[in-house]
Amino acid sequence: MKLRLTSVLYTLLVALFFTAIQNIALWQHITELFESQPPKSIIFAISIPIFICAALNLIFTLLIWPRIYRILIPLLIILSSLATYGMYSYGVFFDYGMIVNIFETNTGEAASYLSVNSGLWLLVIGIVPAIIFTSIKVQFKPYIKELASKLLSVVISLIVIGIIAAGYYKDYVSFVRNHSEIKALINPTNYLTATYRYVHYQLIEANMPFTHIGTDAVNEHAAITAKTNKPNVVVMVLGEASRSMNYSLNGYTRDTNPQLATRNVISFLNVKSCGTATAVSVPCMFSDMTKANYDPVKARHQDGVLDVLHHAGIDVLWKDNDGGCKGACDRVKRIEMSAEIDPSLCHNGSCYDQILLKGLQQYIDDAKQDTMIVLHIIGSHGPTYDDRYPEKFKVFTPTCDTSDLQNCTQKQVKNTYDNTILYTDHILSQVIDMLKQDDHHANTAMFYMADHGESLGEDGVYLHGLPYAIAPKEQTTVPLILWLSPEYQKSQHINRGCLEKEAAAGGYSQDYLFHSLLGMMNVKTNVYDPKLDIFSQCRNISAH
Repeated sequence: MKLRLTSVLYTLLVALFFTAIQNIALWQHITELFESQPPKSIIFAISIPIFICAALNLIFTLLIWPRIYRILIPLLIILSSLATYGMYSYGVFFDYGMIVNIFETNTGEAASYLSVNSGLWLLVIGIVPAIIFTSIKVQFKPYIKELASKLLSVVISLIVIGIIAAGYYKDYVSFVRNHSEIKALINPTNYLTATYRYVHYQLIEANMPFTHIGTDAVNEHAAITAKTNKPNVVVMVLGEASRSMNYSLNGYTRDTNPQLATRNVISFLNVKSCGTATAVSVPCMFSDMTKANYDPVKARHQDGVLDVLHHAGIDVLWKDNDGGCKGACDRVKRIEMSAEIDPSLCHNGSCYDQILLKGLQQYIDDAKQDTMIVLHIIGSHGPTYDDRYPEKFKVFTPTCDTSDLQNCTQKQVKNTYDNTILYTDHILSQVIDMLKQDDHHANTAMFYMADHGESLGEDGVYLHGLPYAIAPKEQTTVPLILWLSPEYQKSQHINRGCLEKEAAAGGYSQDYLFHSLLGMMNVKTNVYDPKLDIFSQCRNISAH
């Protein structure tokens, strides 16, 4: 016999379920906050779950209607269980940036999050509750009486919220202002409002005009290339989820950069990212906007640095092994890596970054004009760090060979992550060696910068994607490594000693990428700002 409940009681039961179960990540986070800084009032702390329950009861009262609820509630329970798993297990926050990242993640990346634990989690707090709530027979009153019941429920919810607000308004305002990330933990309003924003942007953007910038771009090196038959060839390597503090070049105690250490590179300290997720950082860093004035909608409808280079007649190629360029390469030549290129370099739905080097030497050898090649590596993409490197790079052990990072020791997680850095070190060194081979007919250079960092369990946080305001340095500090051939330094009149001092002083950010790439390729345009070119102050000065 089915359980029968009035719509009001059913709605309250749904609200209680979401409050108690689907918001356990919220309660965990608030508990940690109160442990570090106890609330001024115990009653205030107790009022928070009551406030959340009343707010959810109000929302679900407006959503639950005959027939609709049988599809809507099970769907929300299942989606919310997935969100809860991410928040509770990895410490992620479901704000707008995370939703963008989810919508723009390919199937291979999404599959890497699947595991026995995530499956059990989905079953226990998602599928089973969804079945239970679907099996309940909800009794709705005639239309007018049902509206009256809902109105009464809404009024009672508002009264509860009002009483709490009247007594603790200042406490709530202060608490949320100081911990704005809390809004991104309230399930399901977090991902529902963020998804609405994403869909809203997509619908509005569909009719937005595209703006071309830098159409006046001129390659001032073109004449020299034509005369000497010696083009500038720069390889820009775009890293993934790579944190600067795990590079031995930057002082890390483990030798994670044994090969780069012998390649005479310059590594910059304390470089800040524009965002904490690929979907935010990549379009930001390739745009002419700084983090302070970055507008993602504008970025998607405006030329980026690769477009400006193309306007100047530079040969631009993007090779991708990390799920796409997020719009940065949409109007230039691009090649997506897949198992069809070399099955031996791919497994579990992704390919090792070695696949990006296929055909690279030949492309560099054949360069007849100034050339910019971007290699988008999968680098240290989590949570399946163990899938990012071949067996021979499993140097630091024991490793965490699962996506359930929270079930591994922090030592295992760090070992596995450091192996990804070791493999990236190998890839970058091979790129340098390829460029060295062409030093006789091209001025060659490599520019490496990652999109964002990564958390490895510090303070219970894994992966990346935290709101920037509260993101730890592990997620916002990225590596920036340069290799400049002697011929390139000479042709660009770059003082290496000056550049090394700048690197050691640090303090740069992804704001500098747009203008630095233009500077590296000698492109003159009205959108170029020498103040944001890391090479500008080290050009045309005497050695010292």
